[in-house]
Amino acid sequence: MKLNQFARLTPEFSQQLTELARIGLPADPKGDFADTAAAMYAAFFPEAYQLAAKQDKFAQIAVNSRQNLAEWLASGPTQMTRRDFYNVALQLLGFEAFTDFDLSDPLAFMAATELPSVDHDLLDTRDLLKASYLLLTTRTKHLVNFLDDLANRGFFKDFQSSSTQPKPLLFNGKVQQVFDARQTIREVVWIESDVDSDHDGQRDLLEATIYRPKATEQGLKVPVLFTANPYFHGTNDVTAATHVPETVLAVKSHGASKAEVTTTPIQTEDLPKRVVTGEATEAEAYAEENSMYAFNDYFLARGFAVVYSAGVGTRYSDGFRTIGGPEETAGAVAVVEWLTGKRRAFTNRTAGVAIKAWWSTGKVAMTGKSYLATLAIAAATTGVEGLKTIIADAGISSWYDYYRENGLVVAPGGFQGEDADVLAVDTFSRQKSSGDMIRIKSAWERHLAAITRDQDRTTGAYTAWWDARNYRKNVANVKADVVLIHGLNDWNVKPKNAIRFWQAISDLPIQKKLILHQGQHVYVHNVRSLDFLDMMNLWLTHELLGVANDVADVLPNVIVQDNVTPQTWSAYTDFANPEAEHVTTEVNLKNDFEAATDQFTDHATATFAAQHDTSASFEKAIITPNSAYANSRLWLTQPVLERDQILEGIPHLELTLAVDAPTGILSVRLVDLGEAKRFGETAATVAANDLQLGFDFKTTDIVEFKPAAKPTPSKLITLGHINLQNPKNAYEVQQITPGQFFHVSLDLQPTHYHLPTGRQLALIIHGADMAQTIRPTKTTHYHVDLAKSTLTLPFRL
Repeated sequence: MKLNQFARLTPEFSQQLTELARIGLPADPKGDFADTAAAMYAAFFPEAYQLAAKQDKFAQIAVNSRQNLAEWLASGPTQMTRRDFYNVALQLLGFEAFTDFDLSDPLAFMAATELPSVDHDLLDTRDLLKASYLLLTTRTKHLVNFLDDLANRGFFKDFQSSSTQPKPLLFNGKVQQVFDARQTIREVVWIESDVDSDHDGQRDLLEATIYRPKATEQGLKVPVLFTANPYFHGTNDVTAATHVPETVLAVKSHGASKAEVTTTPIQTEDLPKRVVTGEATEAEAYAEENSMYAFNDYFLARGFAVVYSAGVGTRYSDGFRTIGGPEETAGAVAVVEWLTGKRRAFTNRTAGVAIKAWWSTGKVAMTGKSYLATLAIAAATTGVEGLKTIIADAGISSWYDYYRENGLVVAPGGFQGEDADVLAVDTFSRQKSSGDMIRIKSAWERHLAAITRDQDRTTGAYTAWWDARNYRKNVANVKADVVLIHGLNDWNVKPKNAIRFWQAISDLPIQKKLILHQGQHVYVHNVRSLDFLDMMNLWLTHELLGVANDVADVLPNVIVQDNVTPQTWSAYTDFANPEAEHVTTEVNLKNDFEAATDQFTDHATATFAAQHDTSASFEKAIITPNSAYANSRLWLTQPVLERDQILEGIPHLELTLAVDAPTGILSVRLVDLGEAKRFGETAATVAANDLQLGFDFKTTDIVEFKPAAKPTPSKLITLGHINLQNPKNAYEVQQITPGQFFHVSLDLQPTHYHLPTGRQLALIIHGADMAQTIRPTKTTHYHVDLAKSTLTLPFRL
């Protein structure tokens, strides 16, 4: 086990004493050693209320092979060996003597687990206080740090009782758990937007669900975590709407110019505002649905409000889903504007009674994963005032890069046949309210038909419709600081969405951080080897509370999880920056790879049917040596590696080839070859319900990425797809003469991949991708001129 920790601060000793006193712990370096130790350890068992109960707790802790903590304290100690202190500390952190560590050498376990320690015996009270402060900021077996663990056991349950004015508490640069999450005020309001996405002549009202600390009723204003979550009020069955992958790849007769595919910003219609008939400070509706994001729940007890809004076209709101369109962005922005006092909301949908977010400081962070993170990115690119930061996990930065790729219809990994219209059906939760649906059904069906038409599954081209859903065009507007989190094995929202956005904001005068993990489309807030919650606490304490805690310097710019050594996260100054220990190597496909042939015939669709494959089984088979798809691909290998290498960046392919058809699909996979127990792409549960999100509050599982139990012969590193008629971009078209060689340029998905000594790189070139592209039945023959083809590989030195 390794407990990597990036968010721990080491303040001056005088500041440590101030903070210890602030939380009610001994803080006098001239105090008696024995009395200080007794008081400190007594405080470390807040669940034991009386002295006898604490003595019983002490008796359960071994100091060494001869004494328990009760006996040691009773002896009137004047100092403490480093070994004895960390024997006790490890047990306080949740580890077991005899099972996890040896009482004769706790420091060996601490070093292996990467837990911090003082470097000498505790010779006086000053040393004891320093070691105790460090212990409080050290991570436990339960993922959180020790002070958080104490809070989860009631350490701060009476903190606010001595104060007439509730207030947050800071320790080690982070806001602490001093609010009772069980007493959260739950309410619903309706925010008036500027858009009319259902074209009924009225501004769409957007429902927002609020959870705020009870302390706001006593005058405390709090910052807000806002999650724009289209799934918040449920989803619909999309079986009937899901597309059967087309069997014919259309031959494109003409393309378009950049001007033709550039969208013009829609002018907001000047719709009349609702008449205000009165004002209220209390909402009329209770928030019956529970908060559904553990990350947000973690911050409720730390004095943050949490707001969810599903947006246009969802249950209890007006409008239609537009799948990344400007209307959805405007809806998210409207919520931020209400939270900052610049927009109106109402206590119900009809009476005109206005209500303000009077409890909000006007400082907002947007959080969430996938579609939720996408809307955070979209809102940030408007420059909306009051949005201080986004924490975007696996977000889409251009919807074309989600449903299309280089002139091809490409499904998100695992969801073959999905498209924008399918997601529109999925998230149109207004239909769950039948009384609402009967009024809008015909209009919705017309709207949905327009999405189906405009998404264009025939050509797969980049159009003005997709351009309107490309947030990267608007990055110059970003004022909010940015945290991006993405899975290096996420073939749903592919890594390009994060890395291209990261590159686009690189020169902006904002703070930005990037975290890349080995998972697929998953959260990482509960991964045990990473102190993600602590890092984001440090980040949000600065961003939303204005605390000068040096977070920009303390947290690395880029953190990447290694794919070879378990529970290892490395810090870097940038990702794939040529000026930051990075180099690219161009290799020739003929001279630097071994290939049995330079030709193949794409039989993939027929093989797929004959093998009764699924998308998942195809993904495995296409990268497996000697699989049923061997004749439908070109397999090239490099020599066995003689030293470890780290691929980092965007591999690029320059390919000269000919096909016997006027069009074709080209798919490329870069593969790690060699028998090995590789990481699973979904983190496994290592402690069920062991991450506590507040005192007497919710829990969630602790997970970890682990090597698989069985070895595999290969692993996909990255991939790419292109329509051969779109060799330059996704809107210009070239005509192909069957049998005549032509040139194609293709970027693969960005990657960071550790290749150990003894492995091989393989490049697989094939036609249709049964898991992601459409599935043409026409057989196409491919001939690659290997001598005129190159692969550029980016490496970290």
